[in-house]
Amino acid sequence: MISGVTIEVAGETETLRMSTRAMMALEDIFGMGMIDIMTGFEKGFRVSDIARIIAECANDGAGADIARAQVIIDTLGAIPASEAIGRVAEAAFPEVKEAGNPPKGRAPKKA
Repeated sequence: MISGVTIEVAGETETLRMSTRAMMALEDIFGMGMIDIMTGFEKGFRVSDIARIIAECANDGAGADIARAQVIIDTLGAIPASEAIGRVAEAAFPEVKEAGNPPKGRAPKKA
């Protein structure tokens, strides 16, 4: 099972998980693969991007509406919310964090 990250939002817990459903939805939303989404996110982000990622990963990976994602961002703040996304990505792809390598079957992009 893909690991998730549990955060506290206004006295309630919320588990964010990059489930297969969430990753497929994000690939459709952003029009690129997960590796490209996350490396692009590291270079800079828009609040609307944070909201879309949180909405898809919320509810233990089952997803939530954008209004729920906005509440999460408003409660945590944009930077802590983006840091939570980073932890969610690390939980979903621990091999990348541990080895510094892309997931199996993916070759690193040449500069």
